[in-house]
Amino acid sequence: MQKEEQDFLSPHVMLGYPESLDEQEEGERELREVQRIWSSAVPFNDLPEDEAQLIKTMFQITKVSNATLKKFGVRLFKPTKSLVFPWFAGPDSSLKGLKLLSAQNTDTEKVTYNEATVPKISSYYNLFGLTLVGRMDSEVVLTGHELDTLAVSQATGLPSVALPRGVSCLPPMLLPYLEQFKRVTLWLGHDIRSWEASKIFSRKLGLRRCSLVRPGEDRPCPLEALARGKNLSRIIKTSIPAAHKSIVSFKQLREDVYGELLNTEQVAGVKWTRFPELNRILKGHRKGELTVFTGPTGSGKTTFISEVALDLCIQGVNTLWGSFQINNVRLAKIMLTQFAMQRLEENLEQYDFWADKFEELPLYFMTFHGQQNIKTVLDTMQHAVYLYDINHVIIDNLQFMMGQENLSIDKYAVQDHIIGAFRKFATNTSCHVTLIIHPRKEEDDRELQTASIFGSAKASQEADNVLILQEKKLVTCPGRRSLQVTKNRFDGDVGIFPLDFIKSSLTFSAPIKGKVKLRKVSTKPENEEVGGERGGSEEGRG
Repeated sequence: MQKEEQDFLSPHVMLGYPESLDEQEEGERELREVQRIWSSAVPFNDLPEDEAQLIKTMFQITKVSNATLKKFGVRLFKPTKSLVFPWFAGPDSSLKGLKLLSAQNTDTEKVTYNEATVPKISSYYNLFGLTLVGRMDSEVVLTGHELDTLAVSQATGLPSVALPRGVSCLPPMLLPYLEQFKRVTLWLGHDIRSWEASKIFSRKLGLRRCSLVRPGEDRPCPLEALARGKNLSRIIKTSIPAAHKSIVSFKQLREDVYGELLNTEQVAGVKWTRFPELNRILKGHRKGELTVFTGPTGSGKTTFISEVALDLCIQGVNTLWGSFQINNVRLAKIMLTQFAMQRLEENLEQYDFWADKFEELPLYFMTFHGQQNIKTVLDTMQHAVYLYDINHVIIDNLQFMMGQENLSIDKYAVQDHIIGAFRKFATNTSCHVTLIIHPRKEEDDRELQTASIFGSAKASQEADNVLILQEKKLVTCPGRRSLQVTKNRFDGDVGIFPLDFIKSSLTFSAPIKGKVKLRKVSTKPENEEVGGERGGSEEGRG
């Protein structure tokens, strides 16, 4: 089962924000829209039999009975041929929101699901199927999709609820609804991403009461298991406890090893769409890793890494920016320009169009600027991972964040401590951390190396990936840039590929082979766009 999620939390600045009057009015308007859609949607029992069967075939839910659909209040919204799933909440179990699901068949005979939620305000998110759970129920099955909840309930009779945003997020506001259960079985899907999400969510819920259904050929997602005639009750009973000991045997790791061999592409991580050469070397962006990124002063490190992060964010990687060198407004301007692929100051009439699309990205910003205590930064990151299920944190940059707060302590020892803290955070939270670090002073004609990273060898030792933005100075013509991967712990591949900077969109691209480029290519991102990297002290350059 594939799913394309279209609703992301709005990217408000961390941490906390008051609800404005405009937001309240928008919420009331969307609640009226909820009632309008719900009242015009048709229960399956009221549909002609042939039409109901056609819709079921379209969504591949022919094994789900009309009685189950009626039990959960699922309806059909005919104008868009969408299934409508209600969210009930409050003491009176009133209707608070809807999820509309449309289906599209692909060449692989699988169904791609497109989701839309009304309203989009996160406070209305709820667990589908929650109102059917009794107060005395002590066990629940947590799924990543409403159709899976229907399958579990019908096949096993167990209480089952679906997460509103699937495997991308378990909003903390929903945790109190799950406190009554002594046993929570997480059956979120059939792929590696679902398995990783199960382990992360079980930490929020409490490891001791959680068990996980490990994906496999005999353990697909619940809806597929129902369609294939699998015994869903047996699959749930054989789920594995989430709590683990400090030492494990290969017998306990065997299935995980097989899962990685079976799903090599998914294990390799999320692929970049703008940087295919980076996919060739690094294979993908993976959770729980530490990436160290460096480059010469003024070469455009911030501009480049913002596009790399934006590429992933567009694909649903929940991202938190910690920009200690340039303010969030300027950073957001850079990323919006890269997102729209044009200078919006020259096309202001298009600003609202692109801003609305940009606002839907799962992108957040820390409000720190300048030097900051590492404990405060880590606490903020931990909060963001818990609250927003952040998958990627960018710190720009290490030296600027350190500032001058530890003049009495060896600065290399302080840097080693901070790098060790980020390494531990990435591992413990399964969150990727990208750390921008200045290089040491090198002669102008020398390329940077892994050893060029400022400080001791701690940074390169702890890092899973080391990326260097190289800039070759030329006397007779503008310099050339390239990205070099000098460390890749995933599979050891390293390499280098050229880059061109496109000034009009503040983006980087690989040069076109065998073709003379007639457009003007700037070799230096505008200094004002990257925080004035040419000026200031060494700690203040980007």
